[in-house]
Amino acid sequence: MVVPMNVNRFLNRTARLYANKTAVVDQDMSYTYAEMYERVQRLSRALKGCGIKPGDRVAWLGYNNHPLLEAYFGVVQFGAILVPLNIRLAVTDLIRIIEDCSPSLLVFDSDFDTVARQLMDANPGMELIEIQIEGSHPQYQSYESFLAQAPDLDQVPEYPEIDENQVAEIFYTSGTTGMPKGVGLTYRNLFMNAMQVLISGDVGDDAVILHTIPLFHVNGWGTPHYITAIGGTHIMLRRFIPDVVLSLVEKHRVTHASLVPTMANFLNQAAEQHAYDLSSWRYMTFGGAPSPSSFVQVTMDHLGAEYVGGYGLSETSPLVSMAVIKDTLASEDPALLNQYRGTAGIPAVGVEVAIVDEQDRELPWDGTAVGELKVRGDVVMQGYWNKPEETAKVIRNGWFFTGDMASIDPEGYIRIVDRKKDIIISGGENISSVELEDALYRHPAVFECCVIGVPDAKWGEVPKAVVVLKPGMQATQEELMNFANSNLASFKVIKALDFALELPKTGTGKIQKTKVRKDYGGGWFNG
Repeated sequence: MVVPMNVNRFLNRTARLYANKTAVVDQDMSYTYAEMYERVQRLSRALKGCGIKPGDRVAWLGYNNHPLLEAYFGVVQFGAILVPLNIRLAVTDLIRIIEDCSPSLLVFDSDFDTVARQLMDANPGMELIEIQIEGSHPQYQSYESFLAQAPDLDQVPEYPEIDENQVAEIFYTSGTTGMPKGVGLTYRNLFMNAMQVLISGDVGDDAVILHTIPLFHVNGWGTPHYITAIGGTHIMLRRFIPDVVLSLVEKHRVTHASLVPTMANFLNQAAEQHAYDLSSWRYMTFGGAPSPSSFVQVTMDHLGAEYVGGYGLSETSPLVSMAVIKDTLASEDPALLNQYRGTAGIPAVGVEVAIVDEQDRELPWDGTAVGELKVRGDVVMQGYWNKPEETAKVIRNGWFFTGDMASIDPEGYIRIVDRKKDIIISGGENISSVELEDALYRHPAVFECCVIGVPDAKWGEVPKAVVVLKPGMQATQEELMNFANSNLASFKVIKALDFALELPKTGTGKIQKTKVRKDYGGGWFNG
């Protein structure tokens, strides 16, 4: 028997087994799994009732809240495609995304009314239905009234059988190589990612997860699906405010949360200043930049939970690896174990990895050899939306080439040592150095420039530019930074800028970023 891998099977099971258990807590409201199931059915029927068909895209612009969690099931249940939008992107980026995926419906929080209008104005040919999740603006229909108008079940055609290999969700990268690319994740990808997290991590039906990671980011790290699958409880968090996070951990007896090192820095400071009961917190799952063992220990001391590093990408649904401590290492020195915890971890169950040189020859797992990390498994995306050429560049011979340079030690722990495409990771967000360089090159005084990531105590890395001015032209650091940053999303802005008479080049005239990093990337930025 072959049963299609549809994530709605998770909710169907949980609604039956845990009908009266609290499924979601969102500020002052909460509802059970039975109620969540009913709301998801209403969302599906309402979408079908207003003309949304299988294959249509439904774009979602908003915070972490219960409607977005419901959309992870209600939109995809009948074959429509959910497109969660990054609320931190510049409007120009969002317009390009809307143009690329052509959604039939835009759902947005009232805080993004102005942005929604700009998206509408930039795409007058598209038919969009505006739904207001919160607020009482007379121009827009509220989310609750939209659910209330859903046709009765007997008035809706039966849902079609879902092909597990069709795209269920599209997540746009934050422009790590310039133009955001839509990552098409299939029903099978999402289902298998959830199963692999449940197998590789320690997640049971007593799990209470605080959604610290935006659900628009890399499939919400898989949390909407695997927590629902196991019957855990979702605690929604709309904005990351350290004291609010720790208060919610205490109030709701949170057991799991996902973080990037920047968040942990803020939480460590908050825990030092105020006493919170964090005894329920068992696991902190980390992504983003690798963490030194000293930081791992400080964070566990402050927050009391197990530190579990990890690695993943939008293109892998996202789980590739988790830094769980193998039982064969449990008796090792605690400092050594912290080194393992701060790595990208060991491959998740069902995921194969290898590191290769430029000729695609596999390199040894000796902890020394460095090559490009490639991955294969059920979690690898179908491809980039509308970009078959880009897909062919990264999926070759049955493997996904991540573009990240890594080593793998004899125990199987992956260490990301560099980013092949010069991605800057700041506060867990990926920033394209090329995009920032392009913004600088628009200034008439800029002859050459190079943007690199420099260490920062708060954000992990921040962008720094090195600029060569045109002969006879003048410009100040402040002028150039303001010029470039005016067209960038807030998390991408250049934080520091140096001038140079020339930039180091290769024999073919290309700028040597490795040399620029060596000459200008030392020390810590304390801006």
